[in-house]
Amino acid sequence: MADESRSAPRKGLRGMLHRIADSLMELLETRIEILLLELGDAGGTLARVLIAVIGIFACLQLAIVTGILFLMLVVGDQYRVAVLGIASLVLLLAAAGIGLWIRSWIRKRPPMFGTTISELRKDREMIRGVREP
Repeated sequence: MADESRSAPRKGLRGMLHRIADSLMELLETRIEILLLELGDAGGTLARVLIAVIGIFACLQLAIVTGILFLMLVVGDQYRVAVLGIASLVLLLAAAGIGLWIRSWIRKRPPMFGTTISELRKDREMIRGVREP
């Protein structure tokens, strides 16, 4: 008998408040699930990218050092200072170019948690629409 009273829809103000609270909790639960999914995706992606970037930088750094040493051993004594200066200039320009590319990429990429934010905005608009006559 207790099970029948719980499954039967509640009437009156108390029942309406219960249904509203239940709907709000379900809505909040859905939004939190979306946020957690986005956090999981962002974390996995960030870890993979970070590991790859560290590997790339290590290999690139070793290649640059050995390449400069090779050039300095190949050229004559009179050109070694010029080779070192040109190599330094090329590396500086490459670093500046990469820095500009990263800045551009960060500005163009979609914002983090975009899906969660858009869903919350839709919820707010829906609530505002319900309140207005």
